Amino acid sequence: MIEKKLNTLNKSHKLTMITAYDYVSGYVVNKSDAEMILVGDSLGNTTLGYNYTSSVTIEDIIRATEAISRANITKILVADLPYQTYESKNQALENAKKLISSGADAVKLEGGKEKSEIIRCLVDNKISVMGHIGIQPQSISDFSQYKVLGKNSDEEDKIIVDSNSVEKSGAFSIVLELVDKFLAKKITGQLSIPTIGIGSGDFTDGQVQVFNDLIGYSPNKIPKHAKKYDNLFEKAQQSIDSFVNDTRNL
Repeated sequence: MIEKKLNTLNKSHKLTMITAYDYVSGYVVNKSDAEMILVGDSLGNTTLGYNYTSSVTIEDIIRATEAISRANITKILVADLPYQTYESKNQALENAKKLISSGADAVKLEGGKEKSEIIRCLVDNKISVMGHIGIQPQSISDFSQYKVLGKNSDEEDKIIVDSNSVEKSGAFSIVLELVDKFLAKKITGQLSIPTIGIGSGDFTDGQVQVFNDLIGYSPNKIPKHAKKYDNLFEKAQQSIDSFVNDTRNL
């Protein structure tokens, strides 16, 4: 089944991936024309109230994946392996199998060359893997660390090595987060697998965005690279206030 879905990923048009965190968000994204749904560990920020994704557990992602799967997903459903759940081959394989059993078609993990053996291990065990390089949120402990990478030669060289390593290890796609747009263009031209950008310019093969950011459903300020098309948070507040006022006036 995953092989058939993966055949839809080509570079003939821009790809889209949108996060989801529960049955309703999964249902909504599944009704769209997006090719992929990501059960992101951004669940920690959008839903669980954490400041950083490193607080998200494998149990959190399993529960979210199971809930989304109940929406009869027809897209490629990718689930994040959370922080410190893939430190060894055995640990990565055990946790990846849990996510696949929960309904995911593939898993995503952060890291480049240093994670190449783990990616290869998962792929050898018939688990599809999406890579993630550039800024790696699971390693962030201060918001000041969020910055565009690849603007100097050392960073550029490392990111290129990481991208090539992820592809050679067997990943079917790779997320480039906060990578200099011209470097992202160069990497996209070099790789045969699709690149999915976030905050990395318009030259990647596709883009990923957070569900809550897109619809404006958060009390927090959205990142600079996020796209917002509505303000459902404000509308929800207005609806609740209207109910309260109507009830008090009965």
